[in-house]
Amino acid sequence: FEKLCSISLSHINVYACLVCGKYFQGRGLKSHAYIHSVQLSHHVFLNLHTLKFYCLPDNYEIIDSSLEDITYVLKPTFTAQHIAHLDKQAKLSRAYDGTTYLPGIVGLNNIKANDYANAVLQALSNVPPLRNYFLEEENYRRIQRPPGDIMFLLVQRFGELMRKLWNPRNFKAHVSPHEMLQAVVLCSKKNFQITKQGDGVEFLSWFLNALHAALGGTKRKKKSECGEVLGELSGAAVPLLSPCSPP
Repeated sequence: FEKLCSISLSHINVYACLVCGKYFQGRGLKSHAYIHSVQLSHHVFLNLHTLKFYCLPDNYEIIDSSLEDITYVLKPTFTAQHIAHLDKQAKLSRAYDGTTYLPGIVGLNNIKANDYANAVLQALSNVPPLRNYFLEEENYRRIQRPPGDIMFLLVQRFGELMRKLWNPRNFKAHVSPHEMLQAVVLCSKKNFQITKQGDGVEFLSWFLNALHAALGGTKRKKKSECGEVLGELSGAAVPLLSPCSPP
């Protein structure tokens, strides 16, 4: 879910309680995380920004390699070699509950009325040139945008969602698109929402054009290839989702 404190609703310095899963701000004396640890005897917390683990209320860092699976689920990374072989492997991954899944073919949570957006995001996650570009964060991490421009948030959130969908070490065979959809609501000025149904074709057209515009400003080869794909998909938005279109 969106990384904000469940009490203060702040995005700053947020920690996840690894016992109950709730988010709290800070870890110092009298902070929300500190109070939670004392009142409920929940002692292990993860900083959602630095990905470091802490024991509260004693306030010391926990360094244990067995916790690496948790940080990888929160922030998966892909090498160029891994990306190049994604479509050549059919190895099933095993989730924490024992179920198996194929990376990239996993569910997206339907939070309220966001299934129209989920369908589009699922389809785009299986367009190889687009997927490969966003799986490697280095492709767009250094792109500069004008001060106050919020549209690049779409790029960041879409990249995060792609990496979670294709993560071979997921704990469950489904992923929450909550942060991605919050960015959609914000950047579309609430034209597309989570709480009421929208038109999938309209969302696809807007989303592709918004991504294309947000990625403008670099002449790198990888960027231009992605831009061409986005441009082609934008022009083909209606046929992509039409049930009468030939395969």
